[in-house]
Amino acid sequence: MNQTNFFRIFALCAFLVVMGISCWATVESLHLLLPTWPVIFFWAISIIFFVIAAIGSKLIVDSFNQRIRVDNRGWQLIGGIVLLLMFWVVFFVPTNTHTFFYRAVIKDVAIQDVQSTTNKLRMLLDDGVAKSIIDQDKADFRTDINSLFSKFAAEVNDPSNAGHKERAEKALIDIEEKLGKKVQRLKLASNDFKVRQDYVQAMRKQVEEITEQQIKSIYDQRLKSLTNYDKKTVQDDINYFDKVINDIKKNPNSMEPTPITAHHLSEAYITINERFDIIIKEIEKDNIKRAKDIKELKILSNVSETERMRSVIDVWKDFFAGKHAGRGFVFWIIIAALIDIAGFIFFDIAFSKRND
Repeated sequence: MNQTNFFRIFALCAFLVVMGISCWATVESLHLLLPTWPVIFFWAISIIFFVIAAIGSKLIVDSFNQRIRVDNRGWQLIGGIVLLLMFWVVFFVPTNTHTFFYRAVIKDVAIQDVQSTTNKLRMLLDDGVAKSIIDQDKADFRTDINSLFSKFAAEVNDPSNAGHKERAEKALIDIEEKLGKKVQRLKLASNDFKVRQDYVQAMRKQVEEITEQQIKSIYDQRLKSLTNYDKKTVQDDINYFDKVINDIKKNPNSMEPTPITAHHLSEAYITINERFDIIIKEIEKDNIKRAKDIKELKILSNVSETERMRSVIDVWKDFFAGKHAGRGFVFWIIIAALIDIAGFIFFDIAFSKRND
């Protein structure tokens, strides 16, 4: 009898320990999700819910125990399953898994998030993205004009139709359409080879001058409009994230991002997406394919990866979307479940029924 009582007391103590661990994990998860709510509230809810879940597990066990007298075994089984589903599967397993997973991977996630975000901010600050696009557009524009002028020169020098004839004029009209500006027709004194060469060179000089004028008028102005914004916010973000990285390097073993850092990252996401949206909208006017390539530099969300990790709901959404592959999420599900199951076993032992 004394041995049985000792075993029950041990099981009760073990249950309380396991319940404390499980409730702590749940409180941590809920506090990450709702940092302004009082922690004592989460503790009270967690303890109550864990006890109810344990009672549900005991109802299930007792309904199968043929050595004791149980009224309405079927209803007791159903009630136990409902309680277990509501208070354990829906509440404890997700929150506990979230806490264990968060603590295991948040450092790596935050470091990667900060570095990636900082790199994109630097691209905006030095106008690298917009400048590379506009420079490429300038190069393409010059290439197209040179190609069209080569056709014009070939028509002027065509031995079978030398001079500024109908086909040469058609080639010049194509150049004007591409330039968006008229080209003055110079006088060709004769069809002599040297005269034609001088004529072609004079026309080339004129076309090149107009080309550069149009580049300044169109592309340089476009670059100016794309890069004319307050860069102080971007620089402030970069300075902040540089400090975060330096702090990590100084103290690599104790880095957990603060809510301020997580929120700061989300604000940076919004800045990055807004600037890229402006660039994409402008580029789409002339080059849909290039605009599509730029879209890949955008961030799909306005909420940072680090801030999403603080939400048990978002973490599970990302898990089902396959975003946590290779991070051991399933392992932490199993650990969370085993801890609670151990608690339920100890609860059943501590409060097991005996027929006298």
